[in-house]
Amino acid sequence: MRAEVGRVNILVVDDRPEQLLSLEAVLAPLGENVVKAASGREALRNLLQGEFAVILLDINMPEIDGFETATLVRQRRSTRHTPIIFLTAHTDRVYVERSYSLGAVDYIMTPFAPEVLRTKVSVFVDLFKKTQQIRLQAESLRAHAEQLQRLNRAALTINSALSLDAMVAAITEAARDVTGAHQAMTVVKLEKQPGERARTAVSLSERYATFQQESPPPIAGRLSAFVCGRNRPLRMTQRELSQHPEWLDDCGSTPAPRGYLAVPLTAADGQNIGCIQLSDRHDGEFSDDDETVLVQLAQLASIAIQNCVHAEAREANRMKDEFLATLSHELRSPLNAILGWTHLLRSEPFDEQRVSHGLEVIERNVAAQTKLIEDLLDVSRVATGKLRISAAPMALASVVEVAIDAIRPAAEAKRLTIDVSLDPALEVNGDADRLQQVVSNLMSNALKFTRPGDHILVSLRRAGAHAELTVRDTGEGIAPDFLPFVFERFRQADSTSRRSHAGLGIGLSLVRHIVEAHGGSVMAESQGLQKGSTFVVRLPLLGAERSQLAAPLREARSRALAASEATSDLGGLHVLLVEDDADARELLQEVLSQHRAEVTAVASASEALAAFVAARPHVLVSDIAMPGEDGYELIRTIRQRPPHAGGDLPALALTAYARKEDQKRALEAGFHMHATKPIEPAALVAAVASLAARARAGELSGARDRGSSEEINP
Repeated sequence: MRAEVGRVNILVVDDRPEQLLSLEAVLAPLGENVVKAASGREALRNLLQGEFAVILLDINMPEIDGFETATLVRQRRSTRHTPIIFLTAHTDRVYVERSYSLGAVDYIMTPFAPEVLRTKVSVFVDLFKKTQQIRLQAESLRAHAEQLQRLNRAALTINSALSLDAMVAAITEAARDVTGAHQAMTVVKLEKQPGERARTAVSLSERYATFQQESPPPIAGRLSAFVCGRNRPLRMTQRELSQHPEWLDDCGSTPAPRGYLAVPLTAADGQNIGCIQLSDRHDGEFSDDDETVLVQLAQLASIAIQNCVHAEAREANRMKDEFLATLSHELRSPLNAILGWTHLLRSEPFDEQRVSHGLEVIERNVAAQTKLIEDLLDVSRVATGKLRISAAPMALASVVEVAIDAIRPAAEAKRLTIDVSLDPALEVNGDADRLQQVVSNLMSNALKFTRPGDHILVSLRRAGAHAELTVRDTGEGIAPDFLPFVFERFRQADSTSRRSHAGLGIGLSLVRHIVEAHGGSVMAESQGLQKGSTFVVRLPLLGAERSQLAAPLREARSRALAASEATSDLGGLHVLLVEDDADARELLQEVLSQHRAEVTAVASASEALAAFVAARPHVLVSDIAMPGEDGYELIRTIRQRPPHAGGDLPALALTAYARKEDQKRALEAGFHMHATKPIEPAALVAAVASLAARARAGELSGARDRGSSEEINP
């Protein structure tokens, strides 16, 4: 480590201008800065403004002579040890002794030989330079040692981060701290990890804090990509950076970077996984030491990132294994009740009350299993970014009331009191079904973890520009170490076989995603175990100008529901039913027949085509997944016929394929409606009646040509 020292200052003090010019000419070959002063006072002023390697001082001067000037120089701490060479024509020994008593290093009689003076002055100049060099080296070592101490502290902070996002933020803060930069940015790209997104963190000093939210730093894009591509450190001065404006992004109102330093983040195999970038050092340009310490930080950060990724992967695998075990248990439990009661009802003679109870148990467990499957499908939609929100102006209180009414019987069975306080005037732009799902999941969670005889409080109030829904219980509470993960998918505080509560650990995760899809937020609070928990959902309120639309939309929806409920008589309709599962086929046929439909039930696409030719039906209800030809091929074959030969037959796809893309594919194949199994009998009857009515009104062919269809909720 070598510190460079530039030209140093030499102070020449004499009241005679010709002598000052002469001394300046004598010392010029040394190549240093010669500062001239015509009096003692001027000399003292110069000493206040900088450091000097040596002072050449005349003795005889008006006002303040050389001795008085030297005395004042020695009284100042910063100049106490500055070498003084007296220049005088006096040969009196008294002058000489007094000069040395004032700390003079030499006493030169005039006239003098120029070479002698230059030699004497050069000795003190060299000594000053070496002293300065040692001082600069010591300062550099001290600064580097402080950087290493900060690096050690940063290592602890980085490795203690609880998530990859928190780790990237810690790396960015540490990089700015150890180098003394105003701007820092870290980009981490784990492209080899399936579904991984790029992680980015920015850290700005108070100088640039106001620009934090406005736009990313201009080093965010092209320079970042350049460093990641070359996978080597890059350091540029402010001047060098200004010569390559094409490397910088449009920073808008953000200040342009002043100097630049970046180092890559690399995986164990040497592949680039991102970079750390710095701009605008507090003091001067970025140095070799800055680059060295940033490379060290990048090395430990790369290791920490990979360890975090591997730990997250291991945790994900562990959670997956636990989830699959839990899923198996949760799906088998209702199946056990369904199968058991089915055998009992078939083998044992029961009275009507007992039969009714058995059917109630079967229905309840079917509903529970259907809810599990729907939640799993929602999780899949969230993971693939296909969770759809059909937002419309709506009164939030009515949605909350419906969800509470649905869960109230279970709460009463557990002897729980639900205290409700709702502001009916609050309206939001939202999906009523999805928001009802949010409230139901929060209520189910409170119900699950609240002890019999306790209370659940539900309140809906205005909080500024937001509607604030609070669900508070007095139950088991949430442990502090689990609270940060309460909304994570598949996370459960107790996932062992000894757990006292059922569930898959996805309900609260869905709550968060649905709320965030509405532009809102959700938070959980708990003072700890056995101290209850509180969940707060905040949704942006609908503007007054849009709230006027809510009533007409609600009325239109009510009219549509009333119309669908009125169409329960299928008398005079011939329905072609295609279902390869015998039990399901028998059930569907029974449902349609009970509503006076004439049903032709077949088990395959080939049988369906034969029945279609023999007696053309009014409506087709077909499964999708069937051996041989599936439902898609069946409907395409029918659509190839001209309308007068049945090519425009109204068709309902009834299938277990419940994704949005499955609905789209059914529409594109030629179906008019798509319904998911299991389907409520009333919904099936209403769908068949609606298809028949719309066919008579001539609506179906136009709807299919426009690419629209309906999704029937089971």
